[in-house]
Amino acid sequence: MSSPDRAMTGVVSVELLQRLQNEILETIARGAPLKTIADLICERAEGLAPSALCSILTVDAEGFVHPLAGPSLPSFYCALLDGLAIGPRAGSCGTAAYRGEPVEVTDIETDPLWSDYKSLAVPLGLLACWSSPIRARDGHIVGTFAFYYRERRGPADVERQIVETCVHVCAIAIEHDEAHARIHQLAYYDTLTGLPNRSQFQDRAAAMIANAARGSSVSLLYVGLDHFKSINDTLGHRTGDQLLAAVAKRLATCTGEAAFLARLGGDEFAIVQVSVGGRAPSAQAERVLAALEAPFELDEQLTTIGASIGIASAEAPLVDFDELWRRADMALDAAKRQGGGIYRFFAPELDVAMQLRRKLKQDLRAALAGGEFSVAYQPIAALETGALVAVEALLRWNHPVRGSVSPSEFIPIAEEMGAIGMLGEWALNEACAAAATWPRAIRVAVNLSPLQLKQPGLVLTVVGALNRNGLAPSRLELEITESALLAESAATRAALRELRAVGIQLSLDDFGTGFSSLRSLRAFPVDKIKIDKSFVGDIGRKADSAAIIRAVIGLAHDLGLKTAAEGVETEGQLQWLALQGCTQGQGHFISAALGAADIRALLETVEAIPLTTPHARSQTG
Repeated sequence: MSSPDRAMTGVVSVELLQRLQNEILETIARGAPLKTIADLICERAEGLAPSALCSILTVDAEGFVHPLAGPSLPSFYCALLDGLAIGPRAGSCGTAAYRGEPVEVTDIETDPLWSDYKSLAVPLGLLACWSSPIRARDGHIVGTFAFYYRERRGPADVERQIVETCVHVCAIAIEHDEAHARIHQLAYYDTLTGLPNRSQFQDRAAAMIANAARGSSVSLLYVGLDHFKSINDTLGHRTGDQLLAAVAKRLATCTGEAAFLARLGGDEFAIVQVSVGGRAPSAQAERVLAALEAPFELDEQLTTIGASIGIASAEAPLVDFDELWRRADMALDAAKRQGGGIYRFFAPELDVAMQLRRKLKQDLRAALAGGEFSVAYQPIAALETGALVAVEALLRWNHPVRGSVSPSEFIPIAEEMGAIGMLGEWALNEACAAAATWPRAIRVAVNLSPLQLKQPGLVLTVVGALNRNGLAPSRLELEITESALLAESAATRAALRELRAVGIQLSLDDFGTGFSSLRSLRAFPVDKIKIDKSFVGDIGRKADSAAIIRAVIGLAHDLGLKTAAEGVETEGQLQWLALQGCTQGQGHFISAALGAADIRALLETVEAIPLTTPHARSQTG
């Protein structure tokens, strides 16, 4: 074994090492790339130790090494090291990282640590190697710093001083780079799915638009998952997060290289693509819908979810990204309103509809203050006898210009505005006040929004309305939707149990139109199941609707619950429902919704409605 060079037997001055350290720290502070910093460290170290060839490797979290710098080593040799695993016999660097301590190999050709790798080094004249681990502040290994020699020898004392300084600044540089990478990851990537986030999407989309060739089509696909909230509420947020991560993986596999995918937040994703020729955005949308068709297995449970997609396109260079986004958002809203599971292109009429919706919000605020709302009352009859057994209170809005506005149009807007609580409380009080004046103790049914069920103080509000108007709790029936039942939040559970405890009856409205859950039905016992009018309207036309109605009636019978069919419009529907054992019905064939004075008059004169003639027509003329 040869001795170290005579020139290396002295001591490098403290000033030289301090100068090296300061230069590297200044380079880090200026924000230079890690590769540039590592190359500079190697060059300065080799300048102080001329007979050494410097190498810096990083070690990833899985224990694999990656070349960072080795300016005097052959590039192909460095490339061969990439991805090698650290271990007890992994050369000097891999072993040093594995042991967490320096490893000195004075003869690569004969040392057992190099038995699997000497054929790479010896032909290049690399005969010895001394490697030191680079530790982060918390002690974990982030890399190695090595000196190779072209002679069989170990390090000189002066080289140990050099390496000590270099390992220190390497640790600072690597940790600084990892911190910067973490900050960048948090700033530009979604932590749950690993996809680019909204911020990066906006930057990337703007760059793609700026670089799009004249005449090419820039398309934005806005993807929203259907009924994700119901799944999240039913199965829990942990499962919801797992679902989002799984959806992201499927979306990534069906997004082409020319497109850019990101998660915007919540259950929304977006894809921007530049198309030339036949690459239509509809093909991408179809791939997305197809990718989400198969069930997801989450915690050994199969879960299905669909998606709605809004698409907006514009021709370069006349592309305004903010406008493209606004249009895609409107198209997504239209796709969801059509039932979901489809894609919809932006069309000018959607813009008109959005403007009308915005105007309706403004009008709704004025209506709340101006007393434009009223309550109508629709009788509910026993199908076997025609006896009037209850009355449903229905909220009405008489717009000064548009006339009657459908509840299906203004209720969602009231929920968006956060006004549903105030509006619902007003309707409840009106219904209780009206029912208190009726000539007999017939029950009044009032609808509750899912959002109302989540509001603190709901039970006090309901009991207050009863007490204020002198109405017995047994005369009030509250109708809740499946979505409210499926939410299964602590607030919902508590509210429903307290309401039933005071004697108020509960009905499950629009049963069969959502994600029906028998488990939830057992957890929240109700008194009545209402069959949605969409099924009733298909009686005699669609066999599957008839099968669903029979199943619901059978389920209710087995659970000891009443059933009420909504939207009974014909004698044939009424007779078929009665034959199946449906206990109650409401609809225009029985009676139209009536004003407060008319319902009171009806209850004063009629105890049972003849079910062979449409009573509604004789009442409304």
